[in-house]
Order: sequence, then C-alpha cells, then structure tokens
Amino acid sequence: MTYEHDFLVIGSGIAGLIYALQVSRLGKVAIVTKSSLLDCNTAYAQGGIAAAIDVKDSFAEHVEDTFQAGAELGKRQVIQQIIEAGPALIQYLIDLGTDFTRMDESYDTSLENLSLSLEGGHTRRRVAYAADSTGYQIMEALITQCKANNAIDIFENRIAIDLITQHHVVQDNGFIPGITCWGAYVLDTDNNQVDIFRAKKTMMSTGGAAQIYAHNTNPSVATGDGMAMARLAGARLANMEFVQFHPTAFWSPDGDTFLISEAVRGEGAILRLSDGRAFMDDYHPKGNLAPRDVVSRAIDAELKKRGEKFCYLDATGVPSAILKAHFPFIDSKLKEKGIDFTCEPIPVAPAAHYFCGGILSTIDGATDIRNLFVAGEVACCGLHGANRLASNSLLEALVVAYKAANHPCNSDPVDFPIIPEWRLMGVFNENEWVIISHNREIIGTIMQGYAGIRRSRRLLKYALSRLENIYNEINNFYQHNAVRKEVVETRNMAVIAIAVVRSALMRKESRGAHFLIDNPERNDLGYKHDTII
Repeated sequence: MTYEHDFLVIGSGIAGLIYALQVSRLGKVAIVTKSSLLDCNTAYAQGGIAAAIDVKDSFAEHVEDTFQAGAELGKRQVIQQIIEAGPALIQYLIDLGTDFTRMDESYDTSLENLSLSLEGGHTRRRVAYAADSTGYQIMEALITQCKANNAIDIFENRIAIDLITQHHVVQDNGFIPGITCWGAYVLDTDNNQVDIFRAKKTMMSTGGAAQIYAHNTNPSVATGDGMAMARLAGARLANMEFVQFHPTAFWSPDGDTFLISEAVRGEGAILRLSDGRAFMDDYHPKGNLAPRDVVSRAIDAELKKRGEKFCYLDATGVPSAILKAHFPFIDSKLKEKGIDFTCEPIPVAPAAHYFCGGILSTIDGATDIRNLFVAGEVACCGLHGANRLASNSLLEALVVAYKAANHPCNSDPVDFPIIPEWRLMGVFNENEWVIISHNREIIGTIMQGYAGIRRSRRLLKYALSRLENIYNEINNFYQHNAVRKEVVETRNMAVIAIAVVRSALMRKESRGAHFLIDNPERNDLGYKHDTII
C-alpha cells in the first residue's frame, strides 16, 4: 500500500512531534512510530530542559558551560543560537500544555515563575523541570495536540526499513544526481506488510542507539534505526565515538535498570563507595556535580580498583520533603525495589545513555540527503561536542526541530519518480532465527566490554573484527528472508556499533566521553576536530 503525505515524521519523541505540529500548517503529515507514541527516549527524560531563564543567569554563561562540558569541540555559533532560542520555545511548550513545576503554584505560567534545578556541569540553576518526569509531561502535552490536529495521521507499530532514495528507483530517463529522499519503506509489524510512505520532506527523529550496550538507560526501541538508515542511504555520521554514560543508573543483579536523575546530586546527594567514603572531590573541583564523563570514569575507575559492580548515591542528607516532592517517580521506582532513598543509599553504576554524535546536520536539521531533515539525539548539529551538558538534549531537539519545520524549503515543489513496491522475499526461515537473536545479544556484550567508558585500541580492533563478521551474517539473513522488525533492528545495531568503534579508532586521544587508555590526554593540536565517517 502507498500512503501519500506532504511530510513524513519517523519517530515520535519531542523532535518529531514539534516538527509535525509546525509543518501541519503547510500540508498533511504522517507520524510513523515503532511502538506507541509514548515509547521514546523523551518520555524517559527525568531532569528537564536547560535554559538561561533566571535573572542572575546569562546566555553567555550557558554557552560557556556547554562548550566546556563538550571538551571544547562544540560549535560556538551553533551553541549560542540554540541557547538563545531556548526560553521562547520553553514558553511555547507551556502554551501547548506542558505543566512545568512552578515556584508559586498559582496560574502564573510565565517563565519567571518556573522552578529551576541545578545539574552537573552547570554553574547556575537553569533546568526547567516537571517533578522528575519532565519528558513524560512534555510528551503528554504534545500527543494531545497531535491527536487533535486533523492534518496529522498517526501510524503506531510501524518500523521504517529504508529511506526511499536513488538506490531504489529505476532511472530509465537519465540519472538523478546526488541523493534525494522521497519517503520511506515502512513495515507494519502487526501484519508484517511493507508499505510505501511517500513524502516531499522526511524528518528523522528516531532517537539514539544505547541498546547496542548491554547496560543502558534507554527504552527497547533505541536501536539506532535512523542513524543506520541514513548511513546506508549515503549520509555522513559525525562524532560517533562520544557515547555518554550516565553515571547514576540504578544497579540490580537482575539487570533491571532505570535512571537516577542528575538533579538528585544537584539537591545535595553524594556518591560513596561501599565503605562509605565520598570520592568525587578527588577527581574534579566540582565534586559530585562534575560533568557526566568525569563522574562516570571516576566511578568506573573506583569500581575496577575494588573489584565491585556498583557504588552508592547517598541522598539521606537531603531533606526528605524535597526528595519526595521533586522526585516522585524515582521514589516510587525505588520503593518497588525495597529502597527508601530518604534513609538509605541507592546502588548505582554507569550505563550507556546518550549519543553525542549522529547524522551530520546543520542547526536547522538539513543533511547530506535532499529533503531529509534530522533532529534530536539521532542528529549531530554541533551543540554537544565531545560530551553533552545535562538537560541540553531536550533543548537541542526542541530548537532544531522547530527550525527545521520553519525552513523555507518546506514549501518547495518536489518531483517524484516512480517508486517500486518493496521486493518481497520468501517465507521467514525460523531455523536460522538464532543468527538474529544470538548476534543481538553478542553486540551488547562486545560494546559493553570493549567500547565502553574506558577503551584500548587493541580491544577496539578486536571488537571491529567481530562486529564486521556479525554484520555480514545479519545482512545475509536480511537479504534472503522476509523482513521482520527484529531483523531490521539488529541490522541497524550492527551498523551503529561498527560506526562507534571505527570512530573511536580514528581518535587517538582522550576527550569528553571518549577515554582511550593508550592516549589518556587531550591532544588539541592533532584532534580538535570532528570525526566524520
């Protein structure tokens, strides 16, 4: 079946829904999402959105904090433009119905009444939040708006397989130069049918790829689909070595993890070892509020020295009223695990959390591929550099998606070629399913062990060899079997795992979220530039 829209949005996080709402003024919009609209990284975001709102704060200070947290690899002009756009777009979210936590719980919804928290790497309180479920509150407001919009069609339980480009089109009337996107082939996972979604413009807002690591904070849908599809279609990826590990993910022996927001440390919680010793002051002047890459490496180093799997986050010194009011979600999740964090410490360990790199793009989401825009974690526009400053992710997604939706080219006419139906293969070979299920697990194990917080060139080379063999196995299965969601996801995970390792091998220094034991120092003379593949 062929669906025809003016705009196709792949992914349903904050970036995709903001874009959809904005471009719906120009034409019909299709939102394609792999699961439900709420099953995305945005909904998991606890902390909030960083913006220089307080009168004591300034854009210049926020810019400098972002640039320093990113190990001086971010683009200053990009950083400044995104930060300066932040306050007005947070007001836009409020106007759409987002219920941020306010200082005065009256009907005053002005920016001046927002309660602001402090997170690692920031020099000011500048994070607007909604208790500890900010992303969820934003998503509820955006979903309500999208469902009420007659110009927006929503397609849940659909996974995009490939972008429709010159690779798929028969060019009998002469070559179409460059690479152009005319939509995507999309699998309806309820009936395993592949449909064509044809569109003048496509927005890729599929989030990150932390599922390539065995221990991560992301939902199961975060398998790098957008990055992999764009890469396979011919787009460049940038800075894929910079995978941010969140330092404080809940640790349990059964592997059931969830995020313990950085804002808990912002309120005064302290990281401690099993003997009760606080250790972060040994690693950074900001102690427990050091940038995430510093904190994650410090925890990793201490645990390796002691042969332990987790340390503790001690919030017992914070007034219990503040903990319960500010962190109700964390409170309820910990109680499910039998922990009362007002009077006992929380077991935590670093977990893969966020990709600072992604599809190379401009600040308004334009890519190497014509008619393809990207926004959010899937993209690399130059904001984060080598390490993301806390709560800058929702800010980036919001600003870039808004700019992409208001790009002047959105009104340009598009000539469509004849788009062939998806090439159907034979029946699905259940006997060979182990190729997919086994390799998916192996990818996570390899990345966790060989391309994690602390890396070595020897192990990275070993990982690359293993991963390339795994990709060949998966791709061979993909080429000879009927398409299935798990096959597409595992193909994408292999593509992105290889990209991370290749990028890490290209950077022979340590910077931000990339720490190489062979070259533990930063080398500004040789490597103060982006890694492009």
